Amino acid sequence: MKHFNFLSKLSIVLILIVCTSQKLRAQAITPQDLIDSWDIMTKMVVQSAKIMPAEHFSFTPGDPVRSFANQLNHTTASNIGFGKSVNAGKPDFAMPDRANPPQSKDEVVDVLEKSFSYFRGGLEKLSQNDLAQKVQWGHPSNPKQITRLKAVLIVMSHLQREHGKSMMYLRAKGLKPAPAGSWKF
Repeated sequence: MKHFNFLSKLSIVLILIVCTSQKLRAQAITPQDLIDSWDIMTKMVVQSAKIMPAEHFSFTPGDPVRSFANQLNHTTASNIGFGKSVNAGKPDFAMPDRANPPQSKDEVVDVLEKSFSYFRGGLEKLSQNDLAQKVQWGHPSNPKQITRLKAVLIVMSHLQREHGKSMMYLRAKGLKPAPAGSWKF
């Protein structure tokens, strides 16, 4: 009887472990969740960039704050720089010169859109297992190893924060930014 009781309890514990692990797996963030959310954030940032009139791309709320064009150039550079976290490869478009980035609305928006497509291309290649892989993160002199998922979440958090700054430029000019967007589940 003792042996049966032990097996019965062991079976219950194993069933609970299996059920719990399946429940946790069902709640995981998937590559498609990342793509869908990236698309929402892309639309938000690019639409906001297009709202600002061309003559205000040089606007800065004060020294030493970036101009609106350079705020967007920072987002572009970040999308490209963070592309290695999703194995996006080498961009298939001319990279902006960091010392002399584009300043006109057309050029800034063009390369911004390309940077979003570039990062999305990396997301499209990811599998669920890829999200658990470790990637190098941080400054080369002090690199850390984090999961690819964590890296993507940091990138998206950075994007939201930088877009919040861009929204302030638009509002300072009396313009309403594009609707905010984030995660889609």
